[in-house]
Amino acid sequence: MLGHRINRSAWLRGSLFSLLVVLGVGFFIGNLVEQSSDNSIFVTAAISLGLVIGGFISSWNAPRSHIIHGTLTSGPALFFGFIFQCIRVIRGVHSVSWLSLLVVSFLSISLATLGGVLAGRWTPNRGSLFD
Repeated sequence: MLGHRINRSAWLRGSLFSLLVVLGVGFFIGNLVEQSSDNSIFVTAAISLGLVIGGFISSWNAPRSHIIHGTLTSGPALFFGFIFQCIRVIRGVHSVSWLSLLVVSFLSISLATLGGVLAGRWTPNRGSLFD
């Protein structure tokens, strides 16, 4: 991607971790928690932390291009998020805001990229964050 070599096994490790956290916490636990309750903050924090840790795992295992690996980690979680929101729209749920979905997508990408930056900073096979 953009001239960078992507280590697919490193990307897959981080993506699977992020996806398991997002689906596990968001889909299963998130459906049990009321949106207006105080526990919804913990669900949001757990999903956010899962994205950061997934980006960290991906970048930690990558020999180079740590930021790109972290950024790409959010891809599968975003894909499933869009699929679930499209299903909600088809079912007639009117609480789906496409603007908020866009903002959440950018936030997810930023959190996964943060994990990539942190791993690139502390990894033992440290090179350039971009190269």
